[in-house]
Amino acid sequence: MFRSLATSSLALIAGASPLLAEVSPAEVWENLDRYYSDMGYQVTTGSRDEAGSTLTLTDVEVASKGEAEEVTIAIPKMTLQETGDAKVRTVIEGEVTANMTTHIEGQDDVSAQAVIAMPSNEMLSSGDADDMLHELTYPSVTITARFDEVDDPDAAEMPVTVTLNDMTGEYRSRAGDGAESTYDMAVAGLDLVLSLADNGTEETGAGSVNAKAHIDGLEMAGLMIAPTGQFNMADQAHEALKSGMSVEGKVTMGAITGDMQFAGTDADGNPQSGAAAIQTEKSEIALRMSQEGISYGGSAQGSTAELTSDDLPFPISYAIENASANVVFPVSKSDEPQPYHLTYELSGLTLAEGIWNLFDPEGQLSREPASLMIDLEGLAQMREDLLDPEFGQRMSEEMAAIEEGAAPPAQMPVPFQPQTVKINKLALDAVGAQANVSGDLTIPEGAAQPVGEVTGTFTGLNGLLEVLANMGVMPQEQLMGARMMIAMFARPAEGNPDQLQTAIEFREDGSIFANGQQVK
Repeated sequence: MFRSLATSSLALIAGASPLLAEVSPAEVWENLDRYYSDMGYQVTTGSRDEAGSTLTLTDVEVASKGEAEEVTIAIPKMTLQETGDAKVRTVIEGEVTANMTTHIEGQDDVSAQAVIAMPSNEMLSSGDADDMLHELTYPSVTITARFDEVDDPDAAEMPVTVTLNDMTGEYRSRAGDGAESTYDMAVAGLDLVLSLADNGTEETGAGSVNAKAHIDGLEMAGLMIAPTGQFNMADQAHEALKSGMSVEGKVTMGAITGDMQFAGTDADGNPQSGAAAIQTEKSEIALRMSQEGISYGGSAQGSTAELTSDDLPFPISYAIENASANVVFPVSKSDEPQPYHLTYELSGLTLAEGIWNLFDPEGQLSREPASLMIDLEGLAQMREDLLDPEFGQRMSEEMAAIEEGAAPPAQMPVPFQPQTVKINKLALDAVGAQANVSGDLTIPEGAAQPVGEVTGTFTGLNGLLEVLANMGVMPQEQLMGARMMIAMFARPAEGNPDQLQTAIEFREDGSIFANGQQVK
């Protein structure tokens, strides 16, 4: 919900960054109005005053009403003025307010209100109607938001304040078939402050949470190709994609630091308190979206986290050298299979000694940094438009009926149906053992199991079993049975008895073979 509000608000705040480089202030506003109308917003103005080279607009309102949410953004005053050197300066005066209500089936509506302050903001626009450049300078942008449940006076309120410092950048738009817009912006620093107070109920205790975070510099760049026509992006994103819309963007962040404190009482009135802290050296997020699918990924380096609480006997903390993930999946309905891809990598994971000592006080397990790598891809059939609100509504209704005790429908809507799964790599290195698995499988429609082969190598597994038995995690009488089970599916590698190899074959007749021996 906050992302929708922030996206809608900042799109406006960026000083009317879409289509602002026009010959005259009046033409600037006409194109701005048309841009938001094409995106499905309704734009109204309280008054309009043209005096020479200046256009002044007051009580500007931009609203979007969809089935799932309603957004209204109000701008007290906008001044568009020719500078005398073929440019137009746009300034927003006063605080911008934004209100959003999200409708959730069977639940109370959730609302968010935000006030955006932008002292000394300025946008300079130049170029012509077909190729326009907008240069923005915002010394500071402060967004104060509040979230609560509509018509529920006992609901917890969550005020959030976000401050962007020294925001600069440029925005460029090119007209024509498939209008293209690019942006490149930088923020010197971002500060976030959150405060949550909950009076509690008879079943839950009262409490409060206070948190703050700082990001030491952000860089944002992106591209959008807009389709011809008008689309309400809240309800018609799938139609816009089919018409040719594509979006890509990347956000790079510097060091992130944050801390949180919480205090209160449980349902029995007992006091509870604690604190948490996080830190990351640098990170990034990237997104691409078109009719062909969505690609979303991110990475973070040098991450640490620590949690302390009255309920815990010692601090819980961990550190990760590097973490990254990327997912590519189709979103448009098609009779033809479409590709998907999933990767996840975690390296240099270490845990605090207190965590280890809970189950390994004598230090028998290897505490070297752990790592995990998952790389999967394949083909899948999309039986629904994933972003179609009608599909989302059907899914919500089906799930609500099941929660109320209804039997699941004979044909539950399944939008994503994999047809092939290729395991490029599945690797785990932890507690002194390593596993590396790959494979290639097909999933016939209606079949009880896939068809194909999975191979793997395992190192240190026997030694890990010995340690677990010595620790008492695995009873000694079960150790022999575990080894016999492993022997059914794996064999020692030639010349390296500590390494095991396996090849599991799934056949079309439903039988399963391990290293050439039938096990099913």
